[in-house]
This record gives sequence, structure tokens and C-alpha cells, in this order.
Amino acid sequence: MKGKIRRVPLGGVSPIIIPQSDFNPKKKSRDFRPIIKPPIILLTLLTLVVFNFSALQAEDSLRIEIPLVKDSPFPLTNLEFYQITQPRVALVLSGGGARGLAHIGVLKAFEEKGVPFDLIVGTSIGSVVGGFYAAGFSADEIHRIISEIDWSSIFTDETHRTQMFFSQKSIPRRHLLQFRLDGVLPVIPSSISQGQKIFQTLYNHLIGAKVQAGGDFNRLRIPFRAVASDLISGKKVVLARGDLAEAINASIAFPLLFAPVEIEDMLLIDGGVTDNLPVSVALHEGADFIIAVDASSPLRKRDEINAPWEIADQVTTIMMKTPTEESRQMADVLIRPNLKGFKGGDFQKADSIIARGYQLALKMADSMLQNIRIYKTKKNRSSKPLGILAELSVQGATFHPREEMLKNLPFQIGQTITSGDVEDALKLIYASGYYERVNALVTGDSLARKLTLQVKEYPYVSEVQFEHHHLLADSFFAELQEKISHKVLNFKKLLYFLEQLKNEYLQQGYSMVEIKEVTYHPEKQLLYIRIDEGLVDEIVIQGNRTTKNFVILREFPMKSGDYLKADLVKEGIQNIYSTNLFDRVLLNIEPTRKGNRVIIKVKEKKYYLSRVGAHYDLERRTEGFVEILSDNFAGTASTVSLIGIVGDFRRSVQGLLYTVRVLNSYYTARLFLQYDERKDRFYKNFDRLKDYQIIRRGGKIVVGQQIERLGLVSAELRVENIDIHSGEPDFPYRDGYEIRSLALRSVVDKRDQLPFPERGIYNRWYWETGSQRFLGGSSSFTKLFLGLEGYYPISKWWNYHPYFYAGSADLTLPFSEYFFLGGQKEFPGLHEREKFGRQFIHTGIEIRYRFPIFNSIEAFLIAKYALGATWERPDDRITSSDFLHSLSLTFALETLLGPIYVTYASLIHHPPILQFSLGYSF
Repeated sequence: MKGKIRRVPLGGVSPIIIPQSDFNPKKKSRDFRPIIKPPIILLTLLTLVVFNFSALQAEDSLRIEIPLVKDSPFPLTNLEFYQITQPRVALVLSGGGARGLAHIGVLKAFEEKGVPFDLIVGTSIGSVVGGFYAAGFSADEIHRIISEIDWSSIFTDETHRTQMFFSQKSIPRRHLLQFRLDGVLPVIPSSISQGQKIFQTLYNHLIGAKVQAGGDFNRLRIPFRAVASDLISGKKVVLARGDLAEAINASIAFPLLFAPVEIEDMLLIDGGVTDNLPVSVALHEGADFIIAVDASSPLRKRDEINAPWEIADQVTTIMMKTPTEESRQMADVLIRPNLKGFKGGDFQKADSIIARGYQLALKMADSMLQNIRIYKTKKNRSSKPLGILAELSVQGATFHPREEMLKNLPFQIGQTITSGDVEDALKLIYASGYYERVNALVTGDSLARKLTLQVKEYPYVSEVQFEHHHLLADSFFAELQEKISHKVLNFKKLLYFLEQLKNEYLQQGYSMVEIKEVTYHPEKQLLYIRIDEGLVDEIVIQGNRTTKNFVILREFPMKSGDYLKADLVKEGIQNIYSTNLFDRVLLNIEPTRKGNRVIIKVKEKKYYLSRVGAHYDLERRTEGFVEILSDNFAGTASTVSLIGIVGDFRRSVQGLLYTVRVLNSYYTARLFLQYDERKDRFYKNFDRLKDYQIIRRGGKIVVGQQIERLGLVSAELRVENIDIHSGEPDFPYRDGYEIRSLALRSVVDKRDQLPFPERGIYNRWYWETGSQRFLGGSSSFTKLFLGLEGYYPISKWWNYHPYFYAGSADLTLPFSEYFFLGGQKEFPGLHEREKFGRQFIHTGIEIRYRFPIFNSIEAFLIAKYALGATWERPDDRITSSDFLHSLSLTFALETLLGPIYVTYASLIHHPPILQFSLGYSF
């Protein structure tokens, strides 16, 4: 017979060692081989029982207490609170990628059946599900959160365009390849993702959890442990303290997919590398009964081993095969859902995987509950007969009538009782919440027992005083005061009322509220409750070796003296990450004597970059692009850039210095210098003549005010010398200009992504004037432009894009400043810059269809109608014949080489043309 060895006291005699049956006889670590033969054991037990009964008849008294342990959720003064000690049931959740979503179904079944557990241990995806459940989320809530995550983009750490300032948006992506440089050598990424998006996904939900860890995972609704692996020591790491989101992040940081998470001196990666089913962790944490849910992935097939991370996953599975089997043997209950056919990356099949876990756990729940009850009964007590109850009395009950306490006891006078019956009665009385301590004294002999219940009541409360800072309405506190005061304190109800209080704060966005102190003043019968409402005592930044503190702090919308609000904390993390200065931005909150210390932890990027790009189209042929830049010049988040462009029709050298925000303001500034040679084809009445060339030398200074993260209002001073040349005798615009102009611009850009926006508006206007008298230019002119457009999703696959552009200028406007019309993307059917004038109108509509699946590449079909016209003079008469009508159909792909466009376009009454382009424009 196998089992545990435990010591069971029998009456007043010395304990003997007996084997306790185990629900899993396969557990090697709990084997027991009896060395005494069964007949001898039975004879010994019978002798002891007879001896013990005689001893009880002779006893004068017996004191019975229930096992208690101090476990108040907040500091107490002049009060005590205990929890009844129970055998500890642990739930162990394995890794397994998407297969581990079966844990959600298991938890749902446990909720419905009332399966209890006192500890959760999770590895990898098991730490995600287990951590959220421990923090107060229900199984259905976790299911909803998992369903809302876009798993296809979870490895993409790029800042969403809507989170950027316009001064960041205004420089669109132009490069094909980008290398960050460490000195002169390129930095090779350690993983596909730095893990920022997965961290923020976790953090944004956990910051609003019903229960906050406050740095200690034992303070969660259910104590929790996350298992990770230290890349430096090679050892398993059990995380029981710190930030919950960061701990879970470390536990799921699978090598090559996610970068290691730095905690203290460790580099932490996926816990499945060292322990994919951490039953041993539960044992080490003192668990008595272990339920293990195993969703581990089997070995991959030959055709499923291609990418480097798939190889790493296969190696990990091989390494963990034997340890995982040993862990299965150590569990009291093992739940292994049938997940055949589901892979570790099948997150899109979440509903089916969750259902598998739910169905199996529901079938096993009843027998599991019975096993737990049997185990707890054996573990909790060694019940012994006491005899016949002849008298029952109560000591210490001042505020509650004796009858009230006794009416629900599980026995009556005249019945034969056991020590277990008395213990059950004490637990029932203690559970009422009115008593600090309860115990029992048994006197007399077995034929006439006297049972005295001895209790210590909680005190009477005349007044309740809250110390808070009025973040909630005073009426809410007045209502709580009325419920608690002028009555005997019921600690169970007090816990409930304070939980209501924290939930009210949570609904208002104050997620870091803690009950700091509960003190009873007996001389005044006053209950004093001090609340920490999440006061920010100090803000500390860690990890910024180059970046100035003010660059980070100006993006964080809170300061010392504020109260922590979940939305502002999330906004702060996103704002700091949106600067594009950091690989990772984490935030920890630590309690201090005065409030809370907010620790902003950043991991800086390498700030020197090299970018290269290329573009090809049928008109301008090939163009190449090279850029060298520093995107955190002097640690101020300023960018210094040098750009070179060369192609069949263009040569350009550009220098750029700009800062997104000037100091702590929302002003932005930019200095742009360039030498640019550009050739264009010259068309007259749709006939191509010889090319012309425009050479620009000069620059401009822009100072503007950011409009939140939506747009910009700016003033621009431009100084350029322009030369225009052409070998065409009929080209009438050969000249040289000295442009000295001042412009006012306004832009609102809410497009969500480029080059294929799904939603958002893009509206802009500008007024520009060139001056001879005040600015020293060679010509004076005035120019006005208006552009309005928007992207609106019709359905998941269809998009609607209307637009309208118009511009006007006076007769003195030089040719280089004309409005131009044409090109594949702007006016299909016309060649680039084929039409031009001092006035123009261009309007149209696009209908775009996104193909659901096209070999994992974004593919689009775009139908477009455009209407446009240009005029040389403002006084030209406008007629319907001036307008050109364009109809086009474009097939587009978004690829690693940049966007590809193939367009078939036709102007009405003109022959159709085919247009093609590849790569980003620059």
C-alpha cells in the first residue's frame, strides 16, 4: 500500500505512524511501504482504541481549538483576524501556446462546480490565464480578453500611427532596410519582437484588475506563482513578487520570438524551457493536493519545423518530455484535454480549444470534489468519541444572545458527540464574522459531557472615521459609516464593505487603492480606516543612459502629488514608447511610507541608424535612397539626418534637424536644407516634348504648435534659389528665381496607417506669400491650397475614400510653385505632372477591396474615379470641357519590398495606359 505518512494523535496517548491513502498511487515522491504486517496493525489499533476510550472516561477536561492563522488583508491595530487553516489545494497550469487556452475552459468548469483551490502556479500561457484569474478576472472575462487580442500583430512593436505627434507622422516610411548601429557595426536583433506590445496588452488589462498585487503575489485573490527561466544561470525562476504583468511577460518570452525580460540581474525567458508543468513548484510552496492541467504540445512533424523559433520549440519539447512526464506522476489529479489537431499557434481557434478544456473538466469535477473533501477530512482532524452531551454553555458572549449562537449547531443535548462535531461547530460560529477567537472546553466523563463554548467577540463600534482625500463622493463614505457604526463589528461584513469601497474607486479609474490601516480605539469605540488612494510620492526613471529625464517625464501625464489612475498610467506608457526612443517601456508601482513610487523602466535603442531604399516606376525609372541619422541627438529626442537620393531623373542631398517637442512644450521645430535636381517630362496637349529640369538650393525653418496627436499649426520661412532649364524650344518657363516666402499651415491627420489607411481624415490648408520688399525675394506671389479627404470602412473588406483638392494663386506665381496634376496614385491616366497651372481643382472617389487571404500578403483592388482641371490664369473662364475624367482599376500589394501598384487607367476620349510602381516614395 502506498501513501503519505502522517502523525495522528489518539486521545491522550502517544501518536503512532499510520499510512494515509493517496489519490495518485503512482507518485514516486510519496511512496510508503509498511514494514508491519496487516494483522499486527489491526491488533495494535484495536488495543489503542480500547485504551483510548478508557482514558477519555477518566479525563477531567479537554480543550478543542480550530487551527487558525493570521491573515488580514490590511494592517490591524487592537483587532485580530484569522483564517481557518485548511489543506492547500494548488492548480498547476502548463505551457503549450494556444493549446493552453484550454485552461480557461477548465477554470469555467471549476467555477460552475465550485472546485476550490488556494494557489495557482503557471508556466508560459498557463501564467497568463492563471495570473489573470488570480487577479480577479472570471473565466468568461479572460475568454473575452483573449478573443479581443489581434494575435496576428502581437509580434509587431511599432507604434500605432494614431499615437504619434504630427511631426513624427509627417516623415513617412521611405526605407526598405534599416540598421541600428553600435559604432560602425549593425545591431543584430535578438528576437522578432522586443515584447512591448504583449507587455502593454497584459498591463492595460491588469492595471484595472479587481485585486492588485502591490508587489506581492500572495495578496492577489488567489496566491500566484509565475515560472520563468534565467538565460544566464540556466535555472528555473519562480516569480512571487514584483509587477504581475512583467512577471507574466517573462514567463511567456519564448526565445527568438520575444526578447528576454530583464528583472534584477536575470534575463528571463519562457518558463517552459525549464519546467513546462510546474507541479514541483506547487509542492515547494506547501501544496497538499495538486490539480495539474497539461496542454503541452507534442513534437512537431517534419514539415512543421522551418522557422528558427520552430526549431527552438522542438528542442524545448524534447528537453521537457521526461520532466513533464515526471510532473504528471506527481499530481493528485491530472487533466489532459484532447487537443489533437490543435497547434501551439492556433489562437484563432480559441473557442474550440477552450471548449475542450471545459468539457473534460466538467466530467471530472464531481469525482475531483469528492477526492478533495476526503483528503481535507483526513488532513484536518483525527475525530474521536467524546461521549454523551449533557450540558451546553457559552462564555464571553456579551452582545449576542446564547440562543442565536446555538440554534445552528450540528448537535443537541442528549446526543453522542465527537471532537470532530465540536470542531465543526466552532468553525460555524467563527464563520459568522462576529468573533475574534472561538474554542471549546469539554469536561466531565463520557456519560455526561459538559461543553463550554468560549468566544471573544469583536467590539462595539459607535463611530467610523475614514481618512481619505475626497476622490469619491462623501455620500458614499457616509453610507458605509451608517452600515458599520452603532453595532457590534462583524469582520466578515467589514471585509465586504471595504471590497465595495475598492470597487467604487476602481470604477472611477483609481486602481491602486489600498486599505493602509484599520485601528480600533476602545476608549472612544471608534473604528479608524485609513485609505491610500494611490498617491504618487515620487517618480523614478531607470535605464536611460542617454535620454534626458525631461524627455521621458514630459510624456508621462502624472506628477508627484497626483493620484494614480489606470487610464493615465496606460497613456503614459504608450506616450513614452511612442517617442520611438526605446525598445521597451515598463512601469512598476511600489508602495512607500507616504504613498507610491512610480518606477519607469526603459530599455534604450541604439540611436545611430542607416537606412536604404529603392523605388521604381515606368515614368521615373529607378531611384535609390540612403540615410544616416541619429534619432536621439544629445539625449533630447531630436533627430539629425543626412539623406542622399540618386536616380535616372533625380539627384538630391538633404539635411534635416528637427525636434518633436521643444523642451516640455508642445511646440515643434524643424530646419531643412537641400540641394535637389529634378527632371520631369514636359507635355503639351497630351504630347510629350523634351524634359525640363528644376534645381533647388536652400532650405526652410518651421515652427509649429502640436494639436494633441492629431495635427499641427505652423509657420514656415523658406529661402530657396531655383533654376529651371529645358532643351525644348517651346518650353516657356526657363528662368531663375530667388524664393523668399512665409507660409502658414494647418494639418489634421488621423489616418490610422500608411500606405493603405482603413480609417481617418487627412485635412490641410496653407497660405504662402513670397515677398520682394520684406523678405528680399526676386518675385512676389500669393498662393492658397485646401485639401480634404477621409477613409471610411464600409465593412471588414471594403473601404470608401472621397477627396477634394483645390488651389489658387496670383499671376506672379513662378512655374516652380505651380499646382501639378497627374501620376499613377493621384490622377491615373495622366503622366506625372502632365497638367499644371496657377489654379486647379481635383476631386474623386476610391472604392477599395481588401482580399481576405492572399498568401499572407495584403492585397487590394482599387476602383477610382477622378475629376480635375488646371488653369494658367485666375481670370480664365471655366468650362466643362476643361475637366478631365479618369477611370482606373488598380491591383496593389503590400510587400516587404514596399507597396506594388499595377494600374489600368483611361481618360475619357483618350487611349488607356498601364502604370506600374514598386517601393516607397521619397
